[in-house]
Amino acid sequence: MTLAERVADFTANLKPSSIPPDLVEKAKVTVLHDLGVGLAGHRLAATAYAYAKEEGGCGAGAGARGARLLVDGTPVTAEAFALATGALVHARTQDDTQVAVSTHLGATTLPALLALADRAGLHGADLLTALVAGYEAASVIAEGGADVSTARGFRASSVYGPFAAAAGSARLLGLTAGRTVSALGLAAAFGGGTNQTWVAGTQEWRYQVGAASRNGMVAALLAARGVTGAPDALDGAAGHLRAFTGTVPAPADLRLGEDWRLRRVTYKPYPVCAINQIPVTLLTGLARRHGIGADDVVAAVVELPSDDAAYPGVDAHGPFRDVGGTLMSLPYCLAVALREGGIELDDLYGWDDPALMDLVRRVRVVPADVPRGACRITVQTREDGTRVAEHAPDPSTFDWDRHETADRLRAMAAETPLTADRLERFVEVVLDLDRRPVRELVDATITEPKE
Repeated sequence: MTLAERVADFTANLKPSSIPPDLVEKAKVTVLHDLGVGLAGHRLAATAYAYAKEEGGCGAGAGARGARLLVDGTPVTAEAFALATGALVHARTQDDTQVAVSTHLGATTLPALLALADRAGLHGADLLTALVAGYEAASVIAEGGADVSTARGFRASSVYGPFAAAAGSARLLGLTAGRTVSALGLAAAFGGGTNQTWVAGTQEWRYQVGAASRNGMVAALLAARGVTGAPDALDGAAGHLRAFTGTVPAPADLRLGEDWRLRRVTYKPYPVCAINQIPVTLLTGLARRHGIGADDVVAAVVELPSDDAAYPGVDAHGPFRDVGGTLMSLPYCLAVALREGGIELDDLYGWDDPALMDLVRRVRVVPADVPRGACRITVQTREDGTRVAEHAPDPSTFDWDRHETADRLRAMAAETPLTADRLERFVEVVLDLDRRPVRELVDATITEPKE
């Protein structure tokens, strides 16, 4: 069997009863986190929403034919919904991350599934099963090449995200394994995108995930209508893996249904790049313990694994012109963390602050022989000499339960468009999604529910 056939055989036949209870809970917590940070970043998705309404609006009385945009409830086409909702979920770049393959799976899977489920009146249990299918499919496929394709300049979320949306959408639509193979083959033809956005400080990053979600969903919808995709689109001689990595890995034991990749998905405490989460957390803790302020720091050196240190934009010192540059720059993020004791969304707009940028220039990122995801920070202070802190992640790092996830969302309540009562209603619905229709979830995000 080809890689696509092996993946499709698993996802098409995935049943809710075969998903371990802790995975169902993880899926619900992931939806809560991703939609929660999306609501908290809704103002940054205004352009995507305007595009969806102007280019994909369904018109008055056409709600049954469209998916309703979160927050305002406007019915738009499923394609427009996926693009705009991907931009919403990813607006703060605080959505979940599958760190091992550098891919944002929530922002590429969830928009497609919400679009199809709201439009068709499907149940939350169906969405959660499809979500698991999408996460497992894309994770397995990306394990074969994400590191190499990223090193070649491709953005993993754009390259592998369409597989998550395609596999999840195919499962939600009830496609056979054969048609799911075609959906994956079509998704392979629809994926692509580079990391130059981080270097240039431009805004492609916010829309790449929505485009990946839309393209994967369209791949499944076409497959449902009988359009065929190559069964060896992934591992063929001219297939996806060879095109993006230059080679085709030997067939592996995928252990689908045994090694659940969703368990490895992590969340973000700060609205910055996943690579920067542990360094920011580590430095803020070091500064608090030793009373280190921004003015005390002569220099700081951050040691990262070589792949992380080389990720585009991570070692940038500016000049910056957009939050796409500052959220990716570890020197910038650490400078803010030293000065503010953490990072809020509005802190990412300080590139014209001379004192802050002077502090940014005192931070240096270097590659080192440390475990994946780990870091070591050495701070030289004016009075107390050198302070060192290091941390390597374990399975519990940034893997929150429902209570912590909900509490973190409540801490961002002022940034969401929901009243306190409606925010609690939203949390309640998401955490009970396996027993509710998806329309209740969309209803819970709308500030003024439409009849």
